[in-house]
Amino acid sequence: MRRLFLIAVLASLTASAAIGIFIFLVGEFGDTQRNLLLTTLAVGGFSLTGLASTVGAASWWLWLARPIGLATSMVALGLVVLLIWGIVDADNDDLVLKLAGTLVVLALSSAHLSLLGTFRPVNLLVWLWHSGTVLAAVGLAYLIVGAIWGHIDFDDEELYLRWLGVVAILDVLGTVGLFPLSRLASTPRPSPSRIRKPSKRKQRRLRPSVQSR
Repeated sequence: MRRLFLIAVLASLTASAAIGIFIFLVGEFGDTQRNLLLTTLAVGGFSLTGLASTVGAASWWLWLARPIGLATSMVALGLVVLLIWGIVDADNDDLVLKLAGTLVVLALSSAHLSLLGTFRPVNLLVWLWHSGTVLAAVGLAYLIVGAIWGHIDFDDEELYLRWLGVVAILDVLGTVGLFPLSRLASTPRPSPSRIRKPSKRKQRRLRPSVQSR
């Protein structure tokens, strides 16, 4: 199953790249070419989010994030393509836009969590940093999805934007700083070649002499 998915992702990325190159070199930028280019970007983006949900060894808490990432990536791709080509009319149906936005956020968040799940903390400090990053990623997705569906009160929009900015900064800081922190916090073990063996003179001095016995 995973092999077939990887082959499909590679084929879709290759086809999308070929279409994009053809549009830039040969095609004219009309409505059809614009829709083709947007479709190419959608295929490439959601292929990457779906691929990110399959790479690496799964952590125990990713048993739900991975299938959600794959499912939302595929469904979001289909819905976004329908919106791009005008097959689904979103002007008179706000529910379609809310559903599309929710699927996009879930696809990106699931891919992010799957990539974080491949990381193995080396000590308590890195584990705390890693756990805080996971919570920030989940909190950011909750704030965006909650705003899309109106579950967050917009009486104080400035306060919401402040919280959204703070959580987004913490998410980016935690993700970007996770690797250098783990490198700084890890204690390198000396290689066997650097372990010096005692010289023969010291070994002779340490051995009890025959006469002393």
